[in-house]
Amino acid sequence: MARSNARDAILHAALQEFSEQGYDRATVDSIAQRSHVAKGSVYYHFASKEAIWTALVESRAGHLQVLTADVLGQGASLDTLLRQWIDFFWDEQEFLGLFLSEAWRDRSREQLVGQFLSRLLEPVATYIHGREPAANKEWLAYALFGAIAVPTLHALKTGSRDKQSLYDIIPVILARLS
Repeated sequence: MARSNARDAILHAALQEFSEQGYDRATVDSIAQRSHVAKGSVYYHFASKEAIWTALVESRAGHLQVLTADVLGQGASLDTLLRQWIDFFWDEQEFLGLFLSEAWRDRSREQLVGQFLSRLLEPVATYIHGREPAANKEWLAYALFGAIAVPTLHALKTGSRDKQSLYDIIPVILARLS
């Protein structure tokens, strides 16, 4: 297996393992077994289980950052962006659950997550600038993220397959910003 393929396989297996077992119960052995690589190969790519978690956040969060910048960079509306976030979270439900459950475990993770959210939400805050003069733009951007991430996770965890209901809350969320 090529190096990048092995790394991707490890990350995919880790995401599944963390999602199913929880971060604490997942082991490097189980990740290696699930990814069909030797345990030494896992350690070749990642120094620790925590390094695997960090790489997962950086990878998946990086995709979300690019998506956000692209959508807003093309002049799309917040409505379009929030729909894209729902679609991303819907497709990345294991990551969403892991992110929301494990992101604030300790100071190191808080820093990583804080950096990710800051980079992700900066273009959103810039977009909001001037549309809502009375509000803190940064906090409003965080509120939009939570207003989409949490209900999407709830829908997925409760077995709802009604993505349209999530889209239907967007106009309500954005009513004040129009």
